[in-house]
Amino acid sequence: MSTLTLRGLAKTYTPNVRAVKNIDLEIKSGEFVSLLGSSGCGKTTTLQMVAGFVSPSDGQVLLNGDDITNLEPNKRNMGIVFQSYALFPHMTVAQNVRFGLEMRKVPEGEIRKRVAEALSMVQLGGLDDRYPKELSGGQCQRVAIARVIAIRPHVLLLDEPMSSLDAKLRSEMHVELRNLQKRLGITTILVTHDQVEAMTMSDRIAVMANGVIVELGTPQEVYDIPRTEYTFNFLGQSNTVEGKVLGNDGDFTQVRVGSSILNVPLRDKKLAGDVRLFIRPERLMLSSPESGIITGRVVTRLFLGGTWTFEIDCDHGRLRVINLNARGGRQPDEGDQVGVSWDEADMQSASEDLAHA
Repeated sequence: MSTLTLRGLAKTYTPNVRAVKNIDLEIKSGEFVSLLGSSGCGKTTTLQMVAGFVSPSDGQVLLNGDDITNLEPNKRNMGIVFQSYALFPHMTVAQNVRFGLEMRKVPEGEIRKRVAEALSMVQLGGLDDRYPKELSGGQCQRVAIARVIAIRPHVLLLDEPMSSLDAKLRSEMHVELRNLQKRLGITTILVTHDQVEAMTMSDRIAVMANGVIVELGTPQEVYDIPRTEYTFNFLGQSNTVEGKVLGNDGDFTQVRVGSSILNVPLRDKKLAGDVRLFIRPERLMLSSPESGIITGRVVTRLFLGGTWTFEIDCDHGRLRVINLNARGGRQPDEGDQVGVSWDEADMQSASEDLAHA
């Protein structure tokens, strides 16, 4: 069980290319933290600095309080699982798993024990003598995971390990890997651009953009009450409406949006002037026109199996509504006038776009 601390971690390649900018992050012992962001946000560079593959321009990497910033990668006792699996094609499953143990000069009896344990944990018992070419993509990924957990690392680093799997298998691996991580209690960092992956597996998510962490919190926190406009738009779907602040009253701000006046919960600071407001599509509810906070016309209706998705034209723009109760009786047709309502706490403002800091 290990605590990992990043203190002022930064990487500058040229004066104009600052890949990572002064990241501070503490990952508790046994915690699973995802670095989530789009391509080029700095998440992979951050992982490589933790692993020791890239030297920081500034800052420190601490493991249980010890500075390992300049320690060689093979002396950090960190296990890494890559997107490409990185299995040796000429070695069997068992030989791939035992390779790291042999490099560490673990006694033969202990090697056999750990290989058997690791393969059992990833449900590959009995496949010891197969070669990678004889395995499915999911099985290859399990071998890569078994190889890492066999060395009993202080920290597990996952570099988009499931991005090459099909959607169904990827979903299954999310659950399997998360359960395995919990059982072993290994401190884990996942690098991913997949929002569902991060939401499914993480204790906390660090949303990254332009080399900085713009949001840090539990999956529910960063989804339900994000601090920044960037996170609202990057994580899941969101509706954006523009309005003008009329005044602040207690815990709410009155905002005029089109012909409607909305109550918006106050958060870090009072709002003034022109503002943008955000709400998740699944937080909106359709009703009869006279029952809604605002009214509009259905322009698109899509059935997606478990949900209905509607596009509603209102006097201030277009809203997307996701009805999670697909079996809840008659749904509005295209062309129908409808009311749209929501719980006041779900319409939110966000701070300036910290992604450009």
